[in-house]
Amino acid sequence: MSEWLFTSDLHGQSALYEQLVAIAAAHRPSTVVLGGDLCPHAGGADGVERQRLFLEGFLVEFARRLRESVPGLELLLLMGNDDWAANTDILARHEARCGTCCTSAA
Repeated sequence: MSEWLFTSDLHGQSALYEQLVAIAAAHRPSTVVLGGDLCPHAGGADGVERQRLFLEGFLVEFARRLRESVPGLELLLLMGNDDWAANTDILARHEARCGTCCTSAA
């Protein structure tokens, strides 16, 4: 198990996240990298909060299911240009529980 799997620009589309779980389960990579634009597009005054809800709900559960389907998997998350940097704290807070490592785009 030494393969890495990279994808990006899922933009909160649950079907794409589900496909990623299935691909990872079939190929059993050691590491999955989500290279940015994790969250749904969310502009306007409530954009940060809408993405926050996505990260705390859907993405945390996705990470749990992904790691359950491939035990020992390392999950690396990069916040992209469409992800509100104000929400990086959510990923950091769930890092140990979800087995993720995260960073924000510069």
